[in-house]
Amino acid sequence: MVEESAAPQTVSERTRAALAQAKARGVVLGSAGTRNLQATLEKRTQTADAFARLQQPVFAEFQAQGLTHREMAAELNRRGIAAARGGEWTHGQVQRMLNRLAADQG
Repeated sequence: MVEESAAPQTVSERTRAALAQAKARGVVLGSAGTRNLQATLEKRTQTADAFARLQQPVFAEFQAQGLTHREMAAELNRRGIAAARGGEWTHGQVQRMLNRLAADQG
């Protein structure tokens, strides 16, 4: 016979572990608002900026060729260059990448 308390302990342990990880990232437990998410948002921005810098030469080449956003996405996918999260590129992702690169230069 399986103890019924085994499942809640597992959930409880996972919850404690997740709360400990959040606290280690700088999240103030029991506090709400954007200030509490600041560290996570900054890390995501830094990761996205680094990815954009790596892709900058390819996008500069595409812009020099006068490709549209959809053509750029198709070419990136044809070349096997994965998008930031590992999937295929869409024209929206290309547009956001170009905006990020333009903001980085300006």
